[in-house]
Amino acid sequence: MTDIQTTSASHTWQSGDWKDKPNSQAPYNGIQITGIPQYSDNGTFISAAITITDYTNNPAGISSHIQALTTEQGQTDIPAPEAPAGSAESESESESDKSSETSTSAPESTPDNSEATTVATSEQTSTEPDNNQDTQSDSNGESNNAFTAKGWVALESNTMDIFLRVHFMYGLDPVQKEELGYIMGFSTLLKSND
Repeated sequence: MTDIQTTSASHTWQSGDWKDKPNSQAPYNGIQITGIPQYSDNGTFISAAITITDYTNNPAGISSHIQALTTEQGQTDIPAPEAPAGSAESESESESDKSSETSTSAPESTPDNSEATTVATSEQTSTEPDNNQDTQSDSNGESNNAFTAKGWVALESNTMDIFLRVHFMYGLDPVQKEELGYIMGFSTLLKSND
């Protein structure tokens, strides 16, 4: 069962291949997704800040951040992290029409105040992860493919809860892993501590 958050505390999920002690070579570890719900002053759910951190090629992790994912957005492609400043990729990104609600940041060290549970779904879908994201280049023009997660995330709701649904692939070729299903949930109403 998916763990439902009823507070604005962060919620963390880790992929099935996650290890407490990372490997000494690539793939170092799996994927970690953190969701922080954002509520209005009257306690109704507005959005969630979602951070996807990929530890496949970098033991410190490479993070992609969606600042405010809402249920109205539907399936949102996981944004590729920005290339280092001064690279050809970062200059072309500034000219592109990217959403202002997505950015990349270093992994945040926020305490995990909850337990995460993964729920597998038996729903069949013909939607494949979007694998057409460009490979990034570093300042030397060499390929920087440290972030391997390609696909989408979405917030879906019922009357009482909001759920984070994922469909993405990650990892090293030729053996990529796929994550599909509802991985965490948030309450539509913030419960007070009174």
